[in-house]
Amino acid sequence: METLSLQQYQTFETPRKFSESYNPQQSIETAINHIFPLQTEENKTSRMRKALGESAKSLSNEQIETVTTEFQFLIDSWMDEYEKEVFSGKTLKEVLNDG
Repeated sequence: METLSLQQYQTFETPRKFSESYNPQQSIETAINHIFPLQTEENKTSRMRKALGESAKSLSNEQIETVTTEFQFLIDSWMDEYEKEVFSGKTLKEVLNDG
C-alpha cells in the first residue's frame, strides 16, 4: 500500500497583498449575482421596465437599456466623487492599490 504525503493534496496559492486581490466592484457584482442570478438582457430590460413603472410603458427596449446605462454611469460617477471626498482625493480602488 502506497503512503501518500499531505503535500500531494495541498493546493495553496501564495498569499497576495490585500490590495492586489480585492476589487470592490467585482465584490459588488458577485453579491448582486448571488441575489439576482445571471439573467439575459431581455430579462434585465423587463426588470428595469418594472422598476420604472408607468413612465416606462411608452419606452422601447433600446430606450430602457439607454436609461439603465445612464443610471449606472451616474451611480459610478457619484461613488467616485464620494470616495474622493472620503479618501483625500482618491477613489477606493486607488487607495487599495497604493497600499
